[in-house]
Amino acid sequence: MMQAHECDVLVVGAGPSGASTALNLLNHTALSVVIIEQSDLQRLRVGESVSESIFSLLTYLNIPESEFGPDCFVSTQGNTAYWGSDKSANRHAIFAPDRATYQINRDMFDTTLLEQVVRRGGSVFPRTKSKEVKKLHDGRYLVEAYHPKYGRLSITCRYLVDASGRNSSLSKLLGASLSQYDRLTGVGAFFKASKQPFEQLQLIESDEFGWWYSAALSRDVIVVTYFGDFECISKRKLNRFGDWRTYLGQSSYMSKRVEGATCVNDNLWVRPAGTHFNRFMDVNNYLPVGDAACAFDPISSMGLGFAMTSGCQAASIIGNSLTSTDFERRRKIYQQDLEQQFAQYLTLKQQFYSKEQRWPNSLFWSRRQQRVENVA
Repeated sequence: MMQAHECDVLVVGAGPSGASTALNLLNHTALSVVIIEQSDLQRLRVGESVSESIFSLLTYLNIPESEFGPDCFVSTQGNTAYWGSDKSANRHAIFAPDRATYQINRDMFDTTLLEQVVRRGGSVFPRTKSKEVKKLHDGRYLVEAYHPKYGRLSITCRYLVDASGRNSSLSKLLGASLSQYDRLTGVGAFFKASKQPFEQLQLIESDEFGWWYSAALSRDVIVVTYFGDFECISKRKLNRFGDWRTYLGQSSYMSKRVEGATCVNDNLWVRPAGTHFNRFMDVNNYLPVGDAACAFDPISSMGLGFAMTSGCQAASIIGNSLTSTDFERRRKIYQQDLEQQFAQYLTLKQQFYSKEQRWPNSLFWSRRQQRVENVA
């Protein structure tokens, strides 16, 4: 038997963008909110670097920093990059120069956001995958989903917020126009210190086919990731642990950072990290947020901050729209704002990658050093 639910806003995806959307709605409106998430919320979340502006966002969402626990935000001691030169240099995120940075525990952070959603009256359904989306005659959506234990369920909603991430499964299902700029892919693993604790710093090292990134998640654990084009990673078999580990050993500086450390396991994680842009105005009562709206290269360190601010923007559009015409007007402004942000990002991304000139015949670097004239 199919379970039936109704809500004002259905959010598809329980990451920071979806949770921020829900929290902002629950804080400032009387609208009912449901989040569905296809994972069991136990999936691997790779830690990332954030600027101190994250605390302003949390204040806006009415969540004290103390709610996240003492180890959620670890202050980084520095950022060192071998990028454009064999000599090290301090590296700053292209959108956060000269700011204090923190390494964030994503497991702890994401879980705390969702706990706050539930405390404030929202509903969260993990392990629930949307299977079909129908537009009803009254303008609402009927989303049919599946849960492995409870079976099929249907959710009727007035507004649909897409927080489904880089794969943008919902936008594709609804027919939004997604422009893909590259197929950057991250392949990584975790290392545990054997004796000496890891320094609380981020290290970047570029090579002919991409770049290495590592950051200490604690005194005892670091994450090491290689970013390259999908086809190159596949061709060079860097999605296989043995080949990836051998290639890591050939690096000049990253290999030294994990010298003596033990890889936690031989199961590499592989994640899409490419740039894309979503044009969604042809899909009614729909708003994409976070990576489903714009996906940024991880070198920009924009992911988490943008995810949360775009979620707050989407909630504001829904909460402040008195009529369908008003909603469409606000939604159009949101699309235009995204276009401006994305155009600025593309320019800065091209400038940042152009700093690396050591491999003029490298397809990876030449692709990213070309100027992109048009957005989407």
